[in-house]
Amino acid sequence: MRNRSIALHVLATSTLLAWVALAASVSAAPAAPAAGSGSADNPSATPSTDVGAGIELEAPRDGYSYNPQGRRDPFVCLACTKPRTGPGHAGERPQGIAGLMIQEVALKGIVKDAVQGYIALLLGPDGRTTYFSKVGQRLYDGAITAIDAATVKFRQEVTDPLSPVKTREVMKTLYPSEEARQ
Repeated sequence: MRNRSIALHVLATSTLLAWVALAASVSAAPAAPAAGSGSADNPSATPSTDVGAGIELEAPRDGYSYNPQGRRDPFVCLACTKPRTGPGHAGERPQGIAGLMIQEVALKGIVKDAVQGYIALLLGPDGRTTYFSKVGQRLYDGAITAIDAATVKFRQEVTDPLSPVKTREVMKTLYPSEEARQ
């Protein structure tokens, strides 16, 4: 019984190695000449009977290529945030507070101005940069909708394609310990 198991294992391994060698030789082979004719350089060349001989394979530039044929790419994470497209979004995040996500900023203070009303002091993810923000200020994934003496309300755009909700309200309080007690 043990000899049969070893023989099957050797057979499976050799079959796998043969397939790998065949795939490597097909991908490394030069493009085949037109079917039914030998090339001028090599008159003894015979037409190839390989299944993929008429297909020229181009090496991908970045090591990965996928032909979607109308389907989504199965290797792209659906839960990950996608770079935004459209007006104001070129794939990379803009500089300043417009390039920060709501979850990346921390509320460090609120100031009341007689003319402009409340102004929120938002601390960037680096812990050094403070942004003075008013109602209507745009962040990368949302905007500030309201500021009062102790809270800032954001409207966050949900990027999950499976979520029925496209926006949600996020609140950041000046005193997070009081929010936990309520």
